[in-house]
Amino acid sequence: MTNTHRLEKELHSEFLKQGRIDPITGEQIEEGHTIVICAACKSAFFIESWEYLGEIHCNQAETLTDIPKPKKLFLEAKPLEYLPFLFRKGVYFAKTGSDGTLEMLKLMIYTSSSLLGLGIFTVLIGYFISVILAGLVCFGLVILIATKMNDKQEEAKYGISSNPKKDIYIAIDSRNQSLQIKQNKKRQSLPFKKTRQIEYSLVYMQPNYILTLEITPISMREKKIKYHTSINNDEIIKWSEFLEELPYNLKVLQITN
Repeated sequence: MTNTHRLEKELHSEFLKQGRIDPITGEQIEEGHTIVICAACKSAFFIESWEYLGEIHCNQAETLTDIPKPKKLFLEAKPLEYLPFLFRKGVYFAKTGSDGTLEMLKLMIYTSSSLLGLGIFTVLIGYFISVILAGLVCFGLVILIATKMNDKQEEAKYGISSNPKKDIYIAIDSRNQSLQIKQNKKRQSLPFKKTRQIEYSLVYMQPNYILTLEITPISMREKKIKYHTSINNDEIIKWSEFLEELPYNLKVLQITN
């Protein structure tokens, strides 16, 4: 059974002051709207958005019977608690849709340009020697591409890292109202007040889930930052808790494929 709540100014004034955003439409939740509260992450959805999700969020279908009382966010600075799974920068190679197509297109262009350059090289230094060299280079390119694709598949399947230097840790910094990104010894701070929105998707690709994260800065001069990772079913609760700790006025959208 889905528990719905029709918002009234007199009864839900404290909740309305939070300026909640519907994660699907990106619209602000206001008086008169009928909403549903996810029991796992406490996110608020328009009833239409909840139905659009198939009445399932955070891998469960339970909803709250009462609207939660507002909590005073960030009154107490917590120590940095990095998420237990490691991210990689960029989009997941096997992801479907425009991002996945773009990654495949880049790989095809890279391979084609390499072969074109090899062909020009063949004309310049002679047919016989170049044919042998071309064969060796083509063989090397095939091995390189196959290795890269296999690394991506292994990372998605087992959640392992083939290059620890690329591992990225993400945590909420409550003291400085920001996301903290750590890679090796480098740290990057992304203030919430300078972040336009955060988009994420959680897609099941046996045997794990592929989590993609996209952070859009307010400044148009700064590029979006994209990350991806592989998580198992037991770690979804950690991601739900992470979402719950984000400030309510930050626009957080779940992207569904």
